[in-house]
Amino acid sequence: MKALEPFYQQMGIREPTLRQAIEKHGFVTAHVAQEHLIKTGEYIKVLKILLQGRVRVFQEYEDREILIYYLSQMETCTLSLSACFGDCQSTVSAIVESNQAQVLNIPVRFVTDWCYQYPSWNHFTIDTFRHSYQVLMESYSMLAFKTLNERLWEYLINNTCPPTNNVVLMSHQQIANELGTTREVVSRLLKKLEKQQRIRLGQKSIQIIYSS
Repeated sequence: MKALEPFYQQMGIREPTLRQAIEKHGFVTAHVAQEHLIKTGEYIKVLKILLQGRVRVFQEYEDREILIYYLSQMETCTLSLSACFGDCQSTVSAIVESNQAQVLNIPVRFVTDWCYQYPSWNHFTIDTFRHSYQVLMESYSMLAFKTLNERLWEYLINNTCPPTNNVVLMSHQQIANELGTTREVVSRLLKKLEKQQRIRLGQKSIQIIYSS
């Protein structure tokens, strides 16, 4: 399957028999923006590996969403991967953020077996857990040691859009979901930044004002 060759190369999937097994039992699906790949409470039946696109993984608590992490190309959700080792329900939701996404689906019954049969698949699962642990530790450090003001400013700087790289095209609610707070708190902090002449607020846009 030609579409899987970049995955094989990047993940170091070397064994010919493993490649054959993936192509025999796995299947590729296409998805569009805002489509759910995983919903909280669902039983994990397939491991989803993102081949193309960007996916947001989050938890829902009452009327709030809390960002866990983003998935990029050739990544899978660690929490879903861990659920493959037992008949578990998902504790997170995952939604497509890019215009389109392509996903490789592996039935869970093969995920654990391949860890014992194929060294490269075992390395893939271990590396996935290691990478996600690092991301979660970085997120914890940010929550523990930085104020919400600092986190908001860093978020704005890191999410500007080309070509000007000084405009963030997001609503206050979207930013609140990313930072795990409420829209009212984000709006108040943004107005404070605007009074400090660090940003200029627009309709679902925020322009960063860089001092010369």
